[in-house]
Amino acid sequence: MATKLNFTSKVRAGMAVERASAGERLADGDVVGIAQRDAGAAPAPAEQAAGPTAPQVAPQPEIAAVIETVATHAVTRISVDDVVSNPYNPRAFYSAETIDELAESFASQGQITPILVTRLPQFPGKYVIVDGERRIRAARSRGDKLIDADVRDGLDNQNLYLRAYHANKEREEQTVFDDALAWKKLLDDGVYVDQTELGVAVGEDPKHISKVISLTSLPPYLLQRMAQNRQDIGLGHAYNIKLIFDRAGASVAEHWLEQVIEGKASVRKLEAAASAEAGARRVGPRRTHYQSRVQFSRPDGVALGELKLFGDGRAELNLKGIAAADQQRLAERMKAVIDEWASEMEPVAVG
Repeated sequence: MATKLNFTSKVRAGMAVERASAGERLADGDVVGIAQRDAGAAPAPAEQAAGPTAPQVAPQPEIAAVIETVATHAVTRISVDDVVSNPYNPRAFYSAETIDELAESFASQGQITPILVTRLPQFPGKYVIVDGERRIRAARSRGDKLIDADVRDGLDNQNLYLRAYHANKEREEQTVFDDALAWKKLLDDGVYVDQTELGVAVGEDPKHISKVISLTSLPPYLLQRMAQNRQDIGLGHAYNIKLIFDRAGASVAEHWLEQVIEGKASVRKLEAAASAEAGARRVGPRRTHYQSRVQFSRPDGVALGELKLFGDGRAELNLKGIAAADQQRLAERMKAVIDEWASEMEPVAVG
């Protein structure tokens, strides 16, 4: 009897081969291992640590070797003006409050942990941050001229990302919204050849990578709002809000985001809303959502039309029943009104 082909098994086997190949490419330079060891050897999870000294425990030999290696890197004082941000910074969203708190900590305790920097040929004469973006922002907010730094040379773009990524994961600072922007840039710039290789590097399934990157289709202000409320919004919420945005537009997505923040919408409720919008799109034109509208009527009460105002800056005027003889006169009056209104607007900065 002929053996029945198991296509699911073949697909899984093919994916396993791809992951193994990606793992071999990364293993050649021990990129992931170096980044994880660096993060594991960091002085403390928080960027500024204070309090009683913990009991000293002798590290295992392999850990001791890593600590000894880190300790050989001397801390130096470098100019704040010579520091540039990591082009592959795994974090995109920072709160002003945490920067201010860190600046206050600098004032009372000084800088406890040096920033980690490297040099890259595309930034001649500058130090590129590997870990410590929040610290440099705090220093700049205070007007500091110098900052303590640990300078590491010879890092490539993969190390530049992974060292910062694992350091942030150790502190539980990384969000899927940060990951979405960082992972898209890494793939767009060819730092990783595909989602499979990136997944091996960060220890995530390619399906997870794909779902997270899909969030980048959301407007930046929505991602920012989600990142600010990361305690309430997980990937399940965010992905379904993204589907609602794709199918119904920004105003509807904003509505459901506020519902989540207020604790009124679960992931299941969002899934139902996304499915309902998909169904509405299949049966006919997508329903248009507006923020406000103004309706017009003739003196005898007959409706003439309406002006709709949308959250994305659009305005749509729809009139009906205008006699041909009146259309040109109406157009001239409308042009005069709009020209006068436009002349009062602030000029838009260019460049």
